[in-house]
Amino acid sequence: MLNGFISAIIIFFFCTKAMELQAFDAEGRTAGKDILGVTMYNCVVWVVNLQMALAISYFTMIQHFFIWGSIFFWYLFLMVYGAMPSHFSTNAYKVFIEALAPSPSYWLVTFFVVISTLIPYFSYAAIQMRFFPMYHEIVQWIRYEGNIKDPEFCDMVRQISLRPTTVGSTARLAATAHHVRDRNVKNGR
Repeated sequence: MLNGFISAIIIFFFCTKAMELQAFDAEGRTAGKDILGVTMYNCVVWVVNLQMALAISYFTMIQHFFIWGSIFFWYLFLMVYGAMPSHFSTNAYKVFIEALAPSPSYWLVTFFVVISTLIPYFSYAAIQMRFFPMYHEIVQWIRYEGNIKDPEFCDMVRQISLRPTTVGSTARLAATAHHVRDRNVKNGR
């Protein structure tokens, strides 16, 4: 939740400040709510999909299809919805084709907002992987270090990975089994 909140704050303030006062197009007009809204939502689409891509450890074709396909579908939606008659698409009429796509500031804002939003996420993921690795990351670590045949190194990494289960129904079941076992040992059974 904190990541989503920080990402939303960064996207909102960076987009609004970047498009606030300067001229947006060649005629000197500033960006309106329609341009700002599409730019912000464009940044949301990119950030969410790239964060999913960063979170995935092993890519499959279906993941590639849905991550990059949803970005492609967003641009396709902008073009199709903007091409509909103005009485149907109201203030989104040709916003992407006529106002956003030809503007370099739109693409620069998108690029820099997405990068600045991914930096906190990437930093957290790097710290988490280095100091609090998950089981699959520990296995990757063993493979990356190249010490698969070193029993001392594998034992050290295995000891790091041995943690008690602390959440969920399996933790309650394990705690109950541990409690029953301790009680039986004390009673001499």
